[in-house]
Amino acid sequence: MLQIENLRTEFETPRGTVTAVNGVDLHIDNGEIVGLVGESGSGKSVLAQSVMRLVEDPGEITADELLFKGEPLLEKSEAEMTTIRGNEISMVFQDPMNSLNPTITVGEQIAETVRLHQDIGESISLPAEMKRKIIGASKASESWRRAIEMLESVQIPHPESRATDYPHEFSGGMRQRAMIAIALSCEPDLLIADEPTTALDVTIQAQILEELHSILEVFDTSILLITHDLAVVAETCDRVNVMYAGEMVERATTRELFSNPQHPYTQALLASTPQVETAVEELEPIPGTVPEPIDIPYACHFAPRCPEAKEECFEVDPAFRRVGSEDHEAACIRREPVDGEVIENE
Repeated sequence: MLQIENLRTEFETPRGTVTAVNGVDLHIDNGEIVGLVGESGSGKSVLAQSVMRLVEDPGEITADELLFKGEPLLEKSEAEMTTIRGNEISMVFQDPMNSLNPTITVGEQIAETVRLHQDIGESISLPAEMKRKIIGASKASESWRRAIEMLESVQIPHPESRATDYPHEFSGGMRQRAMIAIALSCEPDLLIADEPTTALDVTIQAQILEELHSILEVFDTSILLITHDLAVVAETCDRVNVMYAGEMVERATTRELFSNPQHPYTQALLASTPQVETAVEELEPIPGTVPEPIDIPYACHFAPRCPEAKEECFEVDPAFRRVGSEDHEAACIRREPVDGEVIENE
C-alpha cells in the first residue's frame, strides 16, 4: 500500500537546516495497522504530512521512493494530490476541536467531504457551497445521507439529530469519532491517524482503538497509527516503527518488539511506561530531551541520553542490523547482528 525509502524532509531557517525526517524507510501492507512511536519532537507528524504532501514552504521533501499503490507521490501535481487526499489517503489530525470548523455543523462537514471527493451529482461551486454554509445542507441530499451513515458507523448515538450539532456540542471522544467519520467518508485505502487518543480518558481511548479495528474489517483500510503511547501500540498494531530525532531506530512486529526490545531508546521508552501488573516505587524517566534537528553533530542521535553509549557511538553511523526474528531490526552499533547481517543506510 505504502512504500517509503530514504525519505527526508528539511526546512531552511536562519539558524540552519532543520532535518525533521532524516532518511526514513517504512512500508505498510494491505489491511494492517502499523504503529509509529516516539517522543514529541521525533518527527512523527512531519513524516505523516510528508506522505500527504502537506509540508509547506520552506519545507522540501525528497525520497528515493515514496510510492502509494505503486504510484510515485512526489511526481504528482498538486491537482492530482488534491484528488488523492481524502479520497484515497485520509488523515485524522491531532486536536479534533481545532481541526473541526466551529461554525459549521458536524454533519455538513462530513457531507462537504463527500461532495468534494465523490461523484454524487451535487454542485461544489462556490455559490452552492456558500448557500449550504448559510442555510444548511439539504437533508434530502445524498451527501447528507452519507454523513448520517458515517456518524452511525463510528457509533455516534442518534446520528440524525447529532449531525445538526456543532463541534462544541460534542464531547472529546465524540469529536474524535467525528474526525474519523470525515476521514472515512470516502472509504480511503490508507488512513493516517495522528495521536487519535490523546487527551481522552482511558474508557474513550479503548472505544477509539476498538473503532480502528472495526475500520479494517468494514472499510478494508490500512492504517498508520502515530502515537507516543506504547500501550496503544500494544493493543492495536501489527508492526511497530520506533522513531527518534527524525530517524527510525527500531522496527519489528508488535509481539517481538515488546518481548525483545533491542535499541536502548526502545528499552528506555518501555522502562518509563507505567505497568499495571507490576508495582514499582519510581518510574525510570529518560534523561535529557530530544535534540533540535539542526545539524546534530553526533552520529547516533540518541547517544547523549543513552546509558550504553561509548565514544564510537558519537562517531559511527548506526546502520540497521537484524537483531531478532527476520523482521526485527535496530540501528545500534552496540548490538551484535544476527548472522552478521547489517543493512547499509541509504
